[in-house]
Amino acid sequence: MEFLRFLAFVAAWGFMWRWVVKNRGSWNLFIGNLIGAVGGFIVGVVVLSITLSLFPSAHKTEQQQPERAATSEARPAVTKVEPAPVLIPPSESAPAVASDNLPVFVASAAQNQPSPPDSALLPNFSKRLTASVSEKKVEETVGANFVALRKAIGSDPNGDKAILASVMCLPFIQGAMRFPAAAVVTPQAKTNSTRFKDQTYTISNTVTARNMLGDDELYRFDCSIQRLPANDSGYAEWRLLGLKLEKAGS
Repeated sequence: MEFLRFLAFVAAWGFMWRWVVKNRGSWNLFIGNLIGAVGGFIVGVVVLSITLSLFPSAHKTEQQQPERAATSEARPAVTKVEPAPVLIPPSESAPAVASDNLPVFVASAAQNQPSPPDSALLPNFSKRLTASVSEKKVEETVGANFVALRKAIGSDPNGDKAILASVMCLPFIQGAMRFPAAAVVTPQAKTNSTRFKDQTYTISNTVTARNMLGDDELYRFDCSIQRLPANDSGYAEWRLLGLKLEKAGS
């Protein structure tokens, strides 16, 4: 049942993403894909919540059966004394232990090469990229869908924010392109990411970009960014640690 719930979540996310892109109207492809990804994620969460309410987990039913049996007994039962459970203090909770086991991000050398006309990348794009992008700036561009995504992910400073990282990578990827508005990241049901210590993520996917000849080329990218501590208003800056772009098939 848990696997079927996951399939329903993925199907709802992908269907909504595709529907938004196909019916984007006057929006360009980048905005359509971004809104489709966020909107599809929200719809997937709603579908998951509905399936949880309609088909509760089996272990809950098993827990209710012993309680009914206990209340139906007429004679008193002998109470079994069990040791009290050991409570783990917040400082020793599972997320903190898991974060200590995360690998440390090691930056590699930046790409630095010319860009011929058949390439969709700017020459020496690594030197042209901005150092960081604010969540507030992306929210002003995307709007309510980005607000809903941040709310769904939560404000836990140690929580997994891979989905948010995949959205925050888009401005950096566009900044490396000759024609930023024509860059379209390949939609996928699950974010392909690697998490490191200190809220650092590497997002891997493909993007379609247009070169100076008017042709669309497919590139593989690895976008490594780090979320810095949020300010008083709750918004954080995402710092670019590395961006690798390579034409698919090369």
